[in-house]
Amino acid sequence: MGMDSRTAAGGGAAHDTPADLTSSSILQKAIAKAFKSGDHSTPCSSVEEFSAYLADPKNSVVALPDPAKKDWTRPLNEYFISSSHNTYLTGHQLYGESTTEGYVQTLTRGCRCIEIDVWDGDDGEPEVFHGYTLTKEITFKEVCKAINKHSFSSVEGERFAGAGEGPVIISLECHASHAQQLKMVQIMEKYWGDRLVQGIEPEDVTKLPSPEDLRRKIVVKAKYVAPEAAELAAAAKALSIDPTPAPPKPIKRDDTSSSSSDSELEALSQAKGRKKPKKPKVIRAFARLGAYCSSHHFPGSSGHPAPFTGHPTSQIPNHVYSFSEKAFAKHHEAYADDVFEHNKNFLMRVYPFGLRFGSSNGDPTKFWKRGVQIVALNWQKCDEGMMLNEGMFAGEGGYVLKPEGFRPGDGPVQFKTLDLTVKVIAAANLPMPEEDDKPKSFEPYVKIEIHTLKDTKEEIKKKTKAKKGVECVWDTTLDFKAVPDVVEKLTFIRFKVHDEEWGSDDLAAWACVRLDRLQEGYRVVRLFNDEGLHSNGVLFVKVEKRVY
Repeated sequence: MGMDSRTAAGGGAAHDTPADLTSSSILQKAIAKAFKSGDHSTPCSSVEEFSAYLADPKNSVVALPDPAKKDWTRPLNEYFISSSHNTYLTGHQLYGESTTEGYVQTLTRGCRCIEIDVWDGDDGEPEVFHGYTLTKEITFKEVCKAINKHSFSSVEGERFAGAGEGPVIISLECHASHAQQLKMVQIMEKYWGDRLVQGIEPEDVTKLPSPEDLRRKIVVKAKYVAPEAAELAAAAKALSIDPTPAPPKPIKRDDTSSSSSDSELEALSQAKGRKKPKKPKVIRAFARLGAYCSSHHFPGSSGHPAPFTGHPTSQIPNHVYSFSEKAFAKHHEAYADDVFEHNKNFLMRVYPFGLRFGSSNGDPTKFWKRGVQIVALNWQKCDEGMMLNEGMFAGEGGYVLKPEGFRPGDGPVQFKTLDLTVKVIAAANLPMPEEDDKPKSFEPYVKIEIHTLKDTKEEIKKKTKAKKGVECVWDTTLDFKAVPDVVEKLTFIRFKVHDEEWGSDDLAAWACVRLDRLQEGYRVVRLFNDEGLHSNGVLFVKVEKRVY
């Protein structure tokens, strides 16, 4: 099923139209009761004004940032960046269809880092598909045209479910021959034109630019290849220096950092009892495009005691390490403090394990709390990972400045404690689970979950009792006292509506809010349905929070 990119969750799909609060008499009675209690701090002088105030998207439970006040001036490494894995797929990882629609959907939903797997095409035209699977191919040219058309929108667009103006990072996984690599470079130059960041030698970069510096630009992430000796000699001649010393030996390529496609090919090969196919070397013309995102192999087997912080490769200003979630877990176990310190200063990308064939996702907060900027998710499926991504990037234009303690020169992370009270008052227009079309048999209850930085499998959650129908009243207060390990920008509140049934209770609707964006007082929670699409469903709640 295709998604309407304007209304699909995952990259910050904030509602830009008023909530429907008038079609439900039950909801209107609950709103009138709240207004007459006098227990509100709005300037409203009538029930009608109060209802209109609650319906305004700017007054919902999510406080959207003002684009004019957003700080875009810090280097790229100081931001979390909304990111996609295997962007070209619209379904299953093994037999889903490769299509430009995957790029249109993710870009217009606020994603700012997308992935392209490129292989040799039979007719000399580079093609995009998931190698050694049954996925259908598309031409690299068509992908580049779609990216150019859909990468950017107005500044206001980034606040309400649009692409915005933040730079787009292209994670290029290249399996093409040298001839077709050269053709790829020509295609990118032709279709992206002045938007493409080019003409900068990777070796000349001393610090990363900011999103402001790169506004409406396309940045390529490409594997690093050192200049050939002839190029070095020409550069030396231009600088009037002695070109006779031998060029430095290329850094040893270790096997602990790889592209996502490499990791998946290895997993697929092992699953089928085959040897992973050899990947062609990248040509220098292609590698030069990765001036600000230069992929290097992690020197994990170099014998260096501190590979993340002390090895020369880990000091290159524009280097990017890429790890599967499984490899990252292994490195974090061995070098936890060094991983966090590395990510204050340099870019890192983590992507789903290669055997997640159903396009599922892990918990992205596990990586954000360790400072990983580019946490690539499978946008083909609405699951917990994508819900949290929606909470992180709602209205943010795909870039969120890291909190204090996560940036260069910061002191230790300051953990706080949270008291949260949510009174779940009423609901209206609730969407039902996909296979349920009988409102009389629908028995919804509301579950609230808090996701903190604590490393534990113990969930922080509470729920109401079940009611009947798509509009109902609970008037139930859910209290969370002294919740520890809170960093407001990395703590998430998930509102979930489930249908109470025998066995598993199907998810009907949800919303996810970052704690620092959670507005207090009487608020409306705008709900997504179980497929991650906007719905007319709303919860009417009263929120009180204390962070100390």
